[in-house]
Amino acid sequence: MIFVDTTAWVAIEDRRDKNWEAAISFKDQLAQEKRVLITSNYVLDETYTLLLLNVGYLRTVEFKRKIESLEEYGILRVIRVDEEIEQTAQEIFERFNVDKRWSFTDCTSKAIMEKEGLREVFAFDHHFDQMGFIMRP
Repeated sequence: MIFVDTTAWVAIEDRRDKNWEAAISFKDQLAQEKRVLITSNYVLDETYTLLLLNVGYLRTVEFKRKIESLEEYGILRVIRVDEEIEQTAQEIFERFNVDKRWSFTDCTSKAIMEKEGLREVFAFDHHFDQMGFIMRP
């Protein structure tokens, strides 16, 4: 299992993204390895917003349908941020942002990854490296 961050989803969907080629190549590798993908509703919230701004409404809706299909086939598990995860994320946000600039969504991702025992993240956001996770690709 591997956690998928906003930066990966956007890079996969937006050919103009500087990480597009690396994202597509790694996505294909994950598919070949039949790895289960994990993300969160907060990550998808960020992703939908960025895609709407960068690639437009129709492509964003198409992406949303792809996400639903991946969920339906058991390839993707979307974890919904609940009160427990939100509380943990608030603690992470307050503890680490004295000298960091982690978004609240990044903090929820860290909380989820720790709760689920995940070490790897498909991301292009150096904050995950700061958090001690293994960034891929």
